[in-house]
Amino acid sequence: MTDAPVTDAPEEVRAEISPQAYAAFIGQIALRSIWLTSARVTNMAGPGAPKSGKFSIKEETRWELTVTGFRAFHGYQMRLSEGDEARADIEAEFGVEFLSPEPMTGAIFAVFAQANLPVNTWPYLREFVASTMGRFGWEPFTLPALKRGLLRKPETEAKVAPAKPKRTRRPAKKAE
Repeated sequence: MTDAPVTDAPEEVRAEISPQAYAAFIGQIALRSIWLTSARVTNMAGPGAPKSGKFSIKEETRWELTVTGFRAFHGYQMRLSEGDEARADIEAEFGVEFLSPEPMTGAIFAVFAQANLPVNTWPYLREFVASTMGRFGWEPFTLPALKRGLLRKPETEAKVAPAKPKRTRRPAKKAE
């Protein structure tokens, strides 16, 4: 780990925070709860899943102080497209409450929103997308594993193909 300050935050919250100060803040927080704050889904393709496609994900984050710590909110807007046609929109926002003796600040949150918040919310998004696609009458797409460096761009685009069902039946035993 380097002693260089982290400054890759949006302009409005750009401030220096050392990796040591950030690590000290993370070391004193405790996760209290995670919940779905809002969701909106639109299936433009009907019950037949697209044969292949690509999805794009945009993210938005915000936070607020509480008496015992802070709440962070992580919104995802996902669009599944086949060629140039949109096939589905899935939006979900998750709230995450943390106990924290030290107050959250804009400088800390600029890093937290990129490095720690997604670690908590991404598994919930993956489950939400998979179950929603099942309700669409589609085979679920498997969203990729979360891969983050310290900071990254807030928009992701990747190609996906429907998950293939795995054979769960065992072969019959041979008679002896």
